[in-house]
Amino acid sequence: MRTTIHIEDDLLGRARRLVPGRGLSRLVNEALAEKLAALERRQIEAAMKEGYLATQEDRAVLNESWGAVDGEGWPA
Repeated sequence: MRTTIHIEDDLLGRARRLVPGRGLSRLVNEALAEKLAALERRQIEAAMKEGYLATQEDRAVLNESWGAVDGEGWPA
C-alpha cells in the first residue's frame, strides 16, 4: 500500500546516505515491524503482570490450603 508519512529531514538524509536507492521502503517497513513487536511485547507483559497481581490473593489462599497436606507421607 502506498501512503504518505512525514520523516524529519535529518533522518531522511541519514537514511538516504546509508540505504541504497529503493531500499528506503524496506527500511521503514522493518523499523516499523520491530517497533510494533516491541510495543506488543510490552502490552502482553503488562497484561500478564496485571493478571498475576489480580490473582495473588487467590494463590496465597490456595498455597495455605495445600500447606496442610504438602508434607503428608514424606519422611521428616
